[in-house]
Amino acid sequence: MMKNLKIAALLLFATATISAQDLKTDEVPTNLQTIFSNSYSNVADVEWEKKGDHYKVEFEVNSLEHDIWYDADGNVAKSKVEILESELPSAVASAVKTKYADYKVDSVEVHEEGGKTTYEVEIEKGWTKERKLIVDASGKILSDIED
Repeated sequence: MMKNLKIAALLLFATATISAQDLKTDEVPTNLQTIFSNSYSNVADVEWEKKGDHYKVEFEVNSLEHDIWYDADGNVAKSKVEILESELPSAVASAVKTKYADYKVDSVEVHEEGGKTTYEVEIEKGWTKERKLIVDASGKILSDIED
């Protein structure tokens, strides 16, 4: 039993070590730096990581957080972008408002991966009730988890 626990701990540590590696800007391939700087301006707090085969860049634009995963050729594999509640598509906003009229929106992120867009909407009621919703562009709630 103890041996299995040690092996599991070792594997967990090895996986954590492999999964993400912070990169200095000069360690990021030039083509990715160019694509990134051509795509985004007025960025702050830029941090690069290598995760498996992908390069992830975290940054802020107007205090809103962005995470972009590039493959080595510079294609966007997936993205997660914080947006304002007012930028939500009306179908998404009304679905949330209809089901949770007594909650207020705390934060919103747009997730894009494999040509699919979803919205992660964190809502809260008072100090104690929080929910994380995943909603598709048509307003269908795909996931509803109490946080």
